[in-house]
Amino acid sequence: MRYATGLRNVVGLDWNKENNQLFVMQHGRDQLHDLFPQYYDTKQSAELPAECLYALKKGDNAGWPYMYYDQIQHKKILMPEYGGDGKKLGGQNAINPVVAYPGHLAPDGLLFYTGNQFPAKYKNGAFIAFHGSWNRAPEPQAGYFVVFQPFKNGRPAGKWEVFANGFAGTVAQAAAGSAIHRPCGLAMGPDGSLYVSDDAKGSIYKITYKK
Repeated sequence: MRYATGLRNVVGLDWNKENNQLFVMQHGRDQLHDLFPQYYDTKQSAELPAECLYALKKGDNAGWPYMYYDQIQHKKILMPEYGGDGKKLGGQNAINPVVAYPGHLAPDGLLFYTGNQFPAKYKNGAFIAFHGSWNRAPEPQAGYFVVFQPFKNGRPAGKWEVFANGFAGTVAQAAAGSAIHRPCGLAMGPDGSLYVSDDAKGSIYKITYKK
């Protein structure tokens, strides 16, 4: 049975138990400038489209492949394959993301934290593992970190923040896309510790909090 449609490459998904709501992280498309240089310059192509967090209910349509979400304009934009030019609106019947993150960071893991080990602000908030980009040139490649998205009453509340970084190695290695480690999966241990898997070297990291 189809639950929701119009989604592209959803890897991270989890239920927020506070309100029994399904959330998913979608990878945005690539190569806007490569395929449509008449509409997009290289900087726009490096930054667009957003990586989107959607709250889904049965029957929802997120608009793919007819539109993408532009986190700079805060608008749903018609895909150039369907007559768009980077400015025309599209998918107006599609749902909006609840949070839009920078483009090409590749969100591969989503976990709502229900443990008690971490400080209270993390309770029922979302951790997202960003695998990192390969296609933000000529801008520096980016990502390779775990971020925390605050939630309140089952909805995003406040600005996301980098929670764990340095997986890529040096700043230069991250900028060049030569990351040593790349966050992928997330899990919570029985004691409330956060586990982060790395699919570049096969490592698993355990993150704990001590007062």
